[in-house]
Amino acid sequence: MTTEEPAVLIERSGPIGRLVFNRPAKSNALTFDDAQYLVRCLHELEEDDDIKVIILKGKGRSFCTGHDFDDVVKSYGLDKKGPDGRPFKMSVRDRLIIDRRLADEYMAFQYSQKPVIAQVQGSAVGFGMYLTELVDLVVCADDARFSHAEQRLGFAGNTWHLNMQILTYGPKKVREMLLLGSEFNGQDAVRIGLANASVPLNELESTTEKWAERVARNPKDALVTGKAVHSMAIDSLGGTQQFMRGVVGHTLGTLLSFEKDEFNFFRERRDKGTKAAYQNRDAAYEENPATADA
Repeated sequence: MTTEEPAVLIERSGPIGRLVFNRPAKSNALTFDDAQYLVRCLHELEEDDDIKVIILKGKGRSFCTGHDFDDVVKSYGLDKKGPDGRPFKMSVRDRLIIDRRLADEYMAFQYSQKPVIAQVQGSAVGFGMYLTELVDLVVCADDARFSHAEQRLGFAGNTWHLNMQILTYGPKKVREMLLLGSEFNGQDAVRIGLANASVPLNELESTTEKWAERVARNPKDALVTGKAVHSMAIDSLGGTQQFMRGVVGHTLGTLLSFEKDEFNFFRERRDKGTKAAYQNRDAAYEENPATADA
């Protein structure tokens, strides 16, 4: 009998610690429990006095494609029926408990005590996209694919760290990203301020390691103090407050009502399965070439 490997691995070499997503068969989509474990691993490296800088990376073709949707469905009870035979609808109070945990996970990375560098290849979507927006530095492959495609589930703008997104991209660009959910590559990520560097895929790991080594030349106290002051500056701009708004916003955003002629991802999944639901979602939101430049 073999023991299943954890969803997140911790690696250490000298002053560099690494958090490695370890679900390549799932494109590193994480369950809610996996995300909690990721934060515990982050704290372990934060508390290791030998570690100065942390690299966040993923095994396989993709960095992280968000939360494992099968687990999301199970956690929110979307696969259950109530006593009356109708689809089960979780109470607001129970959803708030789950969403508060999500806020804590995101805040752990925004307010990490030590610098975190994301090494991004393949797709960064949903939870994976949020992490790239919350960490200190991002080094990505030229052909990496970023998007807020989770907005195509019907959220159309609700997010946890909207204030930081506005600071990063500007208000109009944020609205575009959240309303359209369009995909962009590594070079575009640098251009709009999400990533610090974009390199060919075969240079991604070596470049990220060099950046980490350069960061690690700083004194330990200077790194931690500098990050603490940076976090205080973010908080003076409403960082923590926005996460708290995000808890309520996410709960409301996942309890939307849909009109009969509106695309409902969860209904599509129930009736046609997860794969077909994703395909139909993308078709429903696909840009119309005939009107794209109008």
